[in-house]
Amino acid sequence: MVTIPYIKGVTEPLERVFRKHGITTAVRPKTTLRSLLVHPKDKLEDRVKTDCVYKIPCKSCQQVYIGETGRTFGTRLEEHKKEADNMEAVRYTTAQKRHAQKEENLNKSAVTDHMTRNNCIIDWEGAKVIDREDNRRIRWIKEAVWIRKSTPVMNRDEGGYKLSHVWDHLFAKKAPPTSATYSGEKQCSNQKL
Repeated sequence: MVTIPYIKGVTEPLERVFRKHGITTAVRPKTTLRSLLVHPKDKLEDRVKTDCVYKIPCKSCQQVYIGETGRTFGTRLEEHKKEADNMEAVRYTTAQKRHAQKEENLNKSAVTDHMTRNNCIIDWEGAKVIDREDNRRIRWIKEAVWIRKSTPVMNRDEGGYKLSHVWDHLFAKKAPPTSATYSGEKQCSNQKL
C-alpha cells in the first residue's frame, strides 16, 4: 500500500497508474487541521534571539544599519544604545559636522557615527531581527547580502564577509531588463502563466 497526499488533478491519475500495477493507494490530506492550528513552540521575542542578523533604522532619514551577533539581539542593541547615549549630548554645528565627516571612525559604532555626523535620531523600537544563522561564517555571508540588498545603509564596511560584486544583479530591487524590453515590446511581470 502507498499513501499519497491529495493534490487536485494529480492524485487521481496517479492512483489509476498505481491501480494498473496492482498497488493499492491511500490518500491523505496535504494540510490537516492540526498543522494549521497547533504550533507547539512559542515564538521568541527578537530581544532574546541569538545568532542573528539585525536591522536598526533611522527615524530622521531612510538609512538602516545592518549588523550580526552571536549573542542575544537585546544585548547587542543595548551596546549600541549605550554608546549612542554617551554621544547624545554632542550635537554638531554645521562647521563641526564638516570637520567630523573628514575624520575617520569617530566612534566604535557606525550607528553612533551616523547620529553624531547627521544629527539624526535612531529608531530603537523599530530595530528587528531580519535573519538567523547558527554558523558564524554563513551568518557573515548573510550580513553581507543584507547590507548589499538594503540601501541606503549607514554601515562603514560591507560586513564580516567580502562579497563579490558579481552577485549585485541578484540583489537589485528591479528585475534586470530582458531582450523584449530593448525591442520595444511591453514587459508584463504580473502576467499569470
